Amino acid sequence: MLQFKRPGNWLFIVPWIAFIPWYGMLIAMLICWASQGHPLYWFMHTEQFPIYISDIGATNLRPLFISCAGWQGLGYVVTIALEFFQRSGYLPFQLKNNDSSISDSTSYAEKLHSGKYLMPPYYTKHERNLIFAAFVLGGIGQLALLFCSIFSTALYHRVHIAMVSVFVVFMFLSVCCLIAEYFLMGRHYASVHPLASPHFNPQSSEKSFNQSYNTIDDLPWYKWEGHIWNKFTISATLKVIWLTLAVVWAVCFGAINDSSKSACFEWLLAFWLGIIFIILSVDFYMGGRYRHSRYFNHVESFSGYYKYDKALGFYRSEEVLPSDDNGDVITTEIASSNNSTSNESFQVVV
Repeated sequence: MLQFKRPGNWLFIVPWIAFIPWYGMLIAMLICWASQGHPLYWFMHTEQFPIYISDIGATNLRPLFISCAGWQGLGYVVTIALEFFQRSGYLPFQLKNNDSSISDSTSYAEKLHSGKYLMPPYYTKHERNLIFAAFVLGGIGQLALLFCSIFSTALYHRVHIAMVSVFVVFMFLSVCCLIAEYFLMGRHYASVHPLASPHFNPQSSEKSFNQSYNTIDDLPWYKWEGHIWNKFTISATLKVIWLTLAVVWAVCFGAINDSSKSACFEWLLAFWLGIIFIILSVDFYMGGRYRHSRYFNHVESFSGYYKYDKALGFYRSEEVLPSDDNGDVITTEIASSNNSTSNESFQVVV
């Protein structure tokens, strides 16, 4: 029996708040159009069934169209910003190299355990940059959707079509960045995952990571080692499936000359948009529970990864991360603040 476990935080609800009003708008539009007897409006020149979303949105339902398009767009941007926040502790436009709140006497492992960082932090600067790019590109795309609803197809047809194109292109790029981010995180996590065999685990002392490569960063970008099918790569794969179907349906929407069939694909895409919010919500839920997950807290070392030690600069490696077995005491090695070569061991009581 599937049991819903208490979430690490409640931010996974935000994507649902973002897309449910969008679904409500689509359903309300269909109901209103059906209750009116499936009319063709004064600005339409061809017979078709169903009609485009924008055609209904250009009628007296225009305020509903504008408000819900704006809400959905704001929700998407806020959702991406919240993922950035949960993985870094600050918002996208507060980009910085170090977390000044972490003193020389406090380990990053303690910060992870305290819950300040609500999802597993990203492993490299590339992942940070990708989620920031997804935030910016998604913001541009969602602004285009808002302008699309404001400039109705009845009065500003060319501007309306241009905004639809901008929305599609920039949302495509935004989701591509999310996919790349999760694949990169999955690639790094695969190498340190407890289920990775010693031969593939760069942190293992039993065997070398690879005869030719010392670290995961030395591997060619196309080569994967370790426990490949982890939660990051599964999420990325789901996003790839979502994007692939969205692209196919978007091509059908734009390329088919039959207005009725084209409108069917537009409605399909509009409802399909909500699925990406569901995927992001699951990412939030699972990510928020990383301190209670089966494997994450048993990773022996994250040495060499950006958010775990490189960005801080004052400690070298974490020997033990908090888990259900060692949640009260965390043992870690830190380098002295004056870059001394000597190390001191200490215990943090949480």
